[in-house]
Amino acid sequence: MPTPIITDGSMDSVKEAPKVVLPSGLTALFRLRADRFLALSRKDQGSMGPYLALMADLCQAQSHWADKQSPVAVDSVALEHSRLHGMPPMADLVFNRPSGWQADLRGLVSHVLEKGSVNDAVRASLNHLQQCTEQSDHGSTKVESLADAVLAGVDLAAEDARLVPFIGAALQLHFARLAASLSAEDLRISDTPGVCPCCGSRPTASIIHMDPQRLNSRYLVCSVCLTEWNMERVKCTNCYKEGGVAYLLIDDSPTASQSAAIRAETCDDCKSYLKIFVEEKDPMLDVIADDLSSLALDLLVHERGYARTGPNLLLYPGDQ
Repeated sequence: MPTPIITDGSMDSVKEAPKVVLPSGLTALFRLRADRFLALSRKDQGSMGPYLALMADLCQAQSHWADKQSPVAVDSVALEHSRLHGMPPMADLVFNRPSGWQADLRGLVSHVLEKGSVNDAVRASLNHLQQCTEQSDHGSTKVESLADAVLAGVDLAAEDARLVPFIGAALQLHFARLAASLSAEDLRISDTPGVCPCCGSRPTASIIHMDPQRLNSRYLVCSVCLTEWNMERVKCTNCYKEGGVAYLLIDDSPTASQSAAIRAETCDDCKSYLKIFVEEKDPMLDVIADDLSSLALDLLVHERGYARTGPNLLLYPGDQ
């Protein structure tokens, strides 16, 4: 489970919710995510079921591989800039990555090919991807280009698009492991509240927690390094305004509105949205897994003219 790293330091009053929560216990975190994906795949009666099951295999691979590598230390200069100026210390590493992340990719692909259930087209793409990562000790330039495209949200050709969740999962594992190696002194809250204070990436979604330390507090969840950071509720995560915020649900009946665990937080000021998950309504929620299983809500919100501001790195573009 994530571990709080920044608090108000008060010992004689009720503590405020932590400002930032770094990922920790990655083996268990990814295993629980795999379990959630598997449960959602069994509930799904439509076309998403097999894909969610494949993502369960991929997250199980993340769990298996989580402790197979040690994180490369974040540059001391970047850490000092973070402390002094509130800059995300891992921001430069996201687009200037050490080639070691490709070892994570090889590990995940090998695990899925051996243990997972993939169709012939995906298997052929994964075999080719695995060969690319083995071309050089310094990694494949093609794979790096694909990673840049995934992080930038660039559309890819059909064959390469099949690889998006696997590349995304490897990046997520690599940078979550790196984020987990940091400490409280390494971070300061950025002046840009809508981006991750650890790596500078956009959030996949936000969640309102129910654990006592963070009860009813809203946290954005980084799409890349899985760091969570606190942001006040009923404020747009994109333009930071309050007046145009509203919530959309698949079922907007009064009864459903009271019990809905997944909502789209929309903003009429900038015409953007991001999902928000309410843990109290469903304690089994997982932001990454439940985001993918609720793509029908994305379609509804998109039809009403709102643009999503944060990616899910495990989303295969063909399933939108």
